[in-house]
Amino acid sequence: MNKFIFSDKDFNLKDTFDCGQCFRWEETDGVYEGVAGAYWGRFKETDGAIELETNCPDKIFWMNYLDMERDYTDVKKACSINPLMVQAVEYGGGIRILKQEFFETLVSFIISQRSSIPKIKSCVKKLCEKYGRKIDTEGDFYTFPTAEDLKNVSEEDFRVLGVGYRAPYLVRCVKSVLDGEISEKMLNGLDTPSAREVLMKLHGVGDKVCDCVMLFSLARFDLFPSDVWIKRVMCEQFGSSEASAKADGERLFGNVSGFAQQYLFYYRRNMD
Repeated sequence: MNKFIFSDKDFNLKDTFDCGQCFRWEETDGVYEGVAGAYWGRFKETDGAIELETNCPDKIFWMNYLDMERDYTDVKKACSINPLMVQAVEYGGGIRILKQEFFETLVSFIISQRSSIPKIKSCVKKLCEKYGRKIDTEGDFYTFPTAEDLKNVSEEDFRVLGVGYRAPYLVRCVKSVLDGEISEKMLNGLDTPSAREVLMKLHGVGDKVCDCVMLFSLARFDLFPSDVWIKRVMCEQFGSSEASAKADGERLFGNVSGFAQQYLFYYRRNMD
C-alpha cells in the first residue's frame, strides 16, 4: 500500500464526498473509504492535512481525480456574487469537483433519477459487486463495470439490483456505448451545446442527468445542473421560475456555473 498527503486547503472530505456528486465513498468515524477507477482508497484528516492510503502507485491519478491542481480561491471569489452565495461558499468551502470516469458517471446518474443518495449508493454497490472486478486489497471492493462487462445484462438482471424503471435505460445506454454512438472522446471533441445534444439522445438522459455527467466527468464547468433543490433556491432567492433556473444560473455564473451549483445545492439541501 502507498500513502500520500494532500493539503486540506479548500478540501474537506465530507464536503467533497457527501455533496451529491459521487456514490462510491462511505464514511466511518470521519474516515472515507471507496473506489475511484481501478483503485481503492481510504482518506482521513490528520495533523491539518488529508492522508490517503491506496493501492494506486501514483499520486498523479488522485491529483487529477480530486482536481488538486486548481486554485479554488478564484473560483470561490467568482461564485460569491451576493450574500447568499457568500454563505453557500463558506458552508461548502471544502468541496472539490471530482473528475470521475465517464461511463461510471453516466450509469450512476441514470440510476440516480428520482432516488435518494442511500438508494443510489446501494444500487451502484450491487452493480459493482455483481459485474465489476474485485480489487486486490483488504475488504470487498470492486471496480465499476465497463460497458463490455455489462453487454449481456438484461433488463431483469438490472431490476434485481433495485434500479426499477431505469433498467431499460441502462440496457440501451450500454448498447449505445458499445456501438460507438456515444463516447467520452466524442463528447470531448464538441462544444458544450453540441455535446449536450448528443448525450441527451440517450434514453433516460434528460437535462439534469446530462449536465451532471458532463460536469462530474467531462469538467464542463459552464453547466448548472438543475434539480428540485436548485429550482427551489433559484425561485426563492434569485427570482427565477422553475423553467428558467438552469439558464439563469448559467447566465449569472458563466464559466464557474458548475462550482456555484455545487455550493448552492450542498448548502440548500442541508439547511432544511
